[in-house]
Amino acid sequence: MKNIIAIFAIITNILFFISCGEDLEDINENPNSPEIVLSNTIFNSATKEYVDDTRNSFSSGRLSLPWMQYWGQNAYADEDRFIYREGTAEGLYTNTYLVATDFKSIIDLNTNPETREQMSAVGNNDNQIAASRIMLSYIFHKLTDFFGDVPYYSFGSDDPDFQALDIDNVLSPVFASQEKIYMDILKELREASDMINTSEPVFTSGDNIFNGDAVKWKKFANSLILRVANRIRGVDPSTTNNEIATAVAAGVFTSNMDNAIQQYESADATASPYWRAFINRTDFSVVAPFVNLLKGDIGNFGPDPRLFEMAAPASASITSIKENSYTRSENYDDYEGIPYAFRLANLLPFTTYSFPSSTIIKPDYGEVLMEYAEVAFILSEHNGWDQALYEDGVRASMERWGVAETNIESFVNNLPSASQETVLNQKYVALYMQPHESWAEYRRTGFPNILIKPNEETVLPASQAGPAGVTTYIFEAGEGLTDLPTRLRYPLILQTLNGANRAAAVTNLSDGDVLTSKLFWDVD
Repeated sequence: MKNIIAIFAIITNILFFISCGEDLEDINENPNSPEIVLSNTIFNSATKEYVDDTRNSFSSGRLSLPWMQYWGQNAYADEDRFIYREGTAEGLYTNTYLVATDFKSIIDLNTNPETREQMSAVGNNDNQIAASRIMLSYIFHKLTDFFGDVPYYSFGSDDPDFQALDIDNVLSPVFASQEKIYMDILKELREASDMINTSEPVFTSGDNIFNGDAVKWKKFANSLILRVANRIRGVDPSTTNNEIATAVAAGVFTSNMDNAIQQYESADATASPYWRAFINRTDFSVVAPFVNLLKGDIGNFGPDPRLFEMAAPASASITSIKENSYTRSENYDDYEGIPYAFRLANLLPFTTYSFPSSTIIKPDYGEVLMEYAEVAFILSEHNGWDQALYEDGVRASMERWGVAETNIESFVNNLPSASQETVLNQKYVALYMQPHESWAEYRRTGFPNILIKPNEETVLPASQAGPAGVTTYIFEAGEGLTDLPTRLRYPLILQTLNGANRAAAVTNLSDGDVLTSKLFWDVD
């Protein structure tokens, strides 16, 4: 898409120049604007744009947040039942490449001898390149986990399959295999970590994730290696073990002080995606399976005080939540989740279920890209479901959500022993509001094991059964699915823009371009 726009722009400019008959050199000079945009400005825009596009009310709110049964829609149930809109997948795909082009431009500006010195005024050149490589690894990892094989870019690579972003030479890039992409992402993150000079800032301004802190960017690269390497544990345990050992030795997150969080501001125009989603709408509520897990009604953890930070009491209006003026309650009975994928949810009064809390629905909510709790859970799994690391992960998650220390100690001291089930179910809780990652982990492991599956019957609580006029309902999934989707279909627009290469990629999928084709690491 961006290639087509670029070509159209070039043609338009040529016609404009010919028609005006003016001197080209004069036209190209703009005394009121810099000829080159500084890299910190590009970086600032790119990270925000990417998080805006992937954590908004469609790409997250009507996709993986309900699929992982964190939130549900209170007016429309179709997307909760896996019948998502074509524009959602297209947005995830096209916006990734638009942002990737920005990160590549930062690399180009810092490697080009004519612009390198100018960019050094806003940060160490190599550190800027390294941070851009880390973000490219992050976004391509997400993209390949959505779709499978995709066009891919790698810094300095001569692999003929890595053709993305070469807009001057390649209009229809091939789709690199997911296996190749994974191995190259691990290489990119390792090299980016080694490239960082921790004694100089990445950017002097414009970094809304780590505020230019090179040490934290290095830890982020190594922590992402844990995530990527752990995903392929079932198909390549040797690579997983080697990569994790190397990353830990190089330095990973060790506390919540290291967390990678995209920061937002208090003004509506620059506020967090979900604040903007709730400005004039009330589409989303916390869903029953997640609330019931935190209430201790299902699972084996007992009542979890994170509920009071993650959700509001059912009595709280959306206005009071946005104003942060509702009366906070630590009575678990005051919380109720909206029934998941319930076709009659629009009949239920708002007072019969809980909205997200003011901790989330606020303009300056920070969207988490990765946090220490996830690192602890990965290392617990890596070390044979280690008890101490499992407890560290739970404690870190509770601390990040603002749970009181006495409640943290009580909960952690009463945790059931570490096992695949307990560690991964707690990882699921910690990944609340990071639903894309949670969905990938479900596909890899089959956990959490508390989700409502298609064709299962749900009994409504009395407060909801009366208004709905029914006491039970069946979760009727779309597309004949009997479990969660295992991927997204390629956007239809690719059949026109890159049809031959898309068709070749489809042949590598087990069942074709459908929601049930498994990705190469999905061997659960």
